[in-house]
Amino acid sequence: MAKTVDDYIAGLGGWQAEAVVALRRDILSVDGVTETFKWGHPVYESNGPVCLFKAHKSHVAFALWRGAEMKSLEPKLEESGSFLMASLKLQGPGEIKTAVVHKLVTAGVALNAEKGDPTKEAKRV
Repeated sequence: MAKTVDDYIAGLGGWQAEAVVALRRDILSVDGVTETFKWGHPVYESNGPVCLFKAHKSHVAFALWRGAEMKSLEPKLEESGSFLMASLKLQGPGEIKTAVVHKLVTAGVALNAEKGDPTKEAKRV
């Protein structure tokens, strides 16, 4: 099992590796975002978690902790899990553009700056 983001990416193959390398680059281009490895996958933080990506058998999930609050920025976001999480299912390389990643991550950073760490809020029922 991977213990670092680099190990995680090295364990992927094909289009998934290509997709997460691009996501990582685009996420880290946003000021104030730091990278960590938690819960078995890469997590990106700024005053609490902002987003993550996780490879599944047939897709890569790009999830945002406050994604439910960003549906006006990206209508394809699907709400899931607890907190206000929403995600995009990527099923091929280049499916999400750099500008969209940047816009969503920037919005997540701003929401965390305004509202605080989303993991400290009550979970959605």
